Parts: sequence; C-alpha cells; structure tokens
Amino acid sequence: MDSSSAFIVPADFSAEWQDVTLAQKRSRTILYTATRYGRRFVLKAIAPEYADLTDYRLQQEQEFQLGIQLVHPNIAATYSLENIEGVGRCIVQEWIDGVTLGEWLQTKPSKAAQERVFNQLLDALEYLHGLQLVHHDLKADNILGTRNGTNAKLIDFGLSALDATLSPVSNDPQIDIQSLRNIFPAFVPHGQFPNIVTLRRSIQHRQRIKQTLPVLLAVLLLIISSVLFYLSWQQSHAEQRRYEAMTEQVNRYMAIEREQVESIINRADTYNIKNIDEYTAYHACWKDINALREQQWSIRDSLASLYPINDPLREQFIQLWNRKEEEMNQELFPLLNSKTRY
Repeated sequence: MDSSSAFIVPADFSAEWQDVTLAQKRSRTILYTATRYGRRFVLKAIAPEYADLTDYRLQQEQEFQLGIQLVHPNIAATYSLENIEGVGRCIVQEWIDGVTLGEWLQTKPSKAAQERVFNQLLDALEYLHGLQLVHHDLKADNILGTRNGTNAKLIDFGLSALDATLSPVSNDPQIDIQSLRNIFPAFVPHGQFPNIVTLRRSIQHRQRIKQTLPVLLAVLLLIISSVLFYLSWQQSHAEQRRYEAMTEQVNRYMAIEREQVESIINRADTYNIKNIDEYTAYHACWKDINALREQQWSIRDSLASLYPINDPLREQFIQLWNRKEEEMNQELFPLLNSKTRY
C-alpha cells in the first residue's frame, strides 16, 4: 500500500505471496506471516526435518480438513492448503491482529471484559463440540484476542482429531471444559459438566442466585425488621398496659386514703363543738393522719414487693404513690389549718 496515498495500489492485490516473515518456530511446525491480495495471513508449515515424513504430512492434511469446515466468528478461519515457494506446504489461516489471551489477561482487564471473552469461548466450544470435535489443547496461548479487545479467536487445532503419533484421542468435551476452568477459574463453577449446554445452565443458575440474593436479603431484612418492630411495639404496649394498671391501682388506694384523711379533718368540727382547743384538735387530727399514713405505707410497700427487684415499675410505683400523697397533702392540709385555725 502506498504510504503517500489513500488509494490502494493495484500491485497490492497480487496473487503472489509477498512479505513472508518468520513469526514463530515450534518443535514440529513453523509459523509465518505473509501478504496476498492486500491481506495478511498466517502460514503454518511443517518444520523442514519433518516435511517429507508421511505421518506429519498426513496430520497436516487432517488438520486442514478439520479447520476448513470450521466457520465461526470466534475460531480463526482456515482458507487453503498450498505449496509456497521457500516455505513448503502450508495451511493458510486467518491472521489476527492482536495478542494472546495470556498477554491480555496480564493487563488486568475488567471483569466485564473477561466475561465477554469467556462467553465468546463458550460459543466457540459449543459450536466445536456440536461437530463432535474437541480442541484438546485449549490454553491461553492458543486463544488470540483482537487488538481492539472485541473478539476472541481459537487457534491451533492440531490435536483436535489426532495426536502427534496419529493415534485416536478422546473426544470428551469435559477435556476442553476443564481447560477452560484452568483459564477462567472464577467463571466456571465446580463440578463435572458433560457439555457446554449444562455448563451454561449452571452459570446462568449461579448468576440468577447472585441477582436474587440481594433481593432475598432485602426481603429477609425487612421481615426481621418488621418482626423486631412488632416485638418492640408489643413489649412497649405491654409495658404501657402495666404502667396504666399500676397507675390505676395507686389512684384507687389514694382515693381510699383521701376519703379517710377528709374524714379525719372533718372531725375538727366535732372538736370545736366539744370546745376542745384548736391546738389539741390540730394535733389530734395529725395523730390520726400519721397513723393512717403508716398503715398506707405498709400497704404501699406490700404492693411494691409484688414487682421484681429489677423491675422498673417497682421504683415507679413507690415514686407515684409518694407524689400522689404529696399532692393530697398540699390540697387537704390547708383545709385542716382552716378548720383548726392553727
């Protein structure tokens, strides 16, 4: 592409492979990147020392046959199997402008971003397992992420059908699921899952629990608060009833005492009729009142003892009794003074 122009130079659409660049050497394969038709591709070739061995050529053909049938947005596409000058026979695959999942995870992406990539891998594995295929080598280095972070791509299906010795391998989906758990331990629940469908159901169930848990806790707290409020109200109401009953009891005894005190004060008129001097009449009345008070205090103490020692009503009862007596004194004693004129 001409760097000085926004137009694509026709030469960039050449069918010839250009800019072939070594990307990675593995034990039995070599990866190159190259350009054709203005696009970048990955060329996966057999290492030269194994290139003429029938077993490895057969494995390469089977890997190509496997890859060419996989069409999924989260699986790197396979395009062709070609002999390329200077490289040898290669599988032509999609080139991903990005980094491995392991490198991406080291950047500490957000949980939401990780969950998005995780769900894309679930989609890819569910598609793969639906074809009765298993990746067998699922790991962070075999998952590429596009540089914009929007898509994950599965690569390297060399072990999906046969191992290095061309002996059959298990196509149990749990192999990939366990590998996925190793990559994303926080997203894969504990337990065995026969397929991606059951794994998804378990994840969705866990998510529903997480979503409903705050609501359940809020309801539980509301119930507990309501119960505590009711118990508190009930206790307060019971305390109020007890206090009202106590007050009624004190008032009843005070009415009796008041009647008796008024009767004693009224005797002053009798003393006056008998020409008893006012001083003697005053003290005679007080003597009778004090005798009555001692009797009433004995009743007060007996009634107070009916309340437990630590019961607040015990002290309240005594204080209320004494206050009522004092109020009665302030009202009736001036009457006594007026009758005896003392």
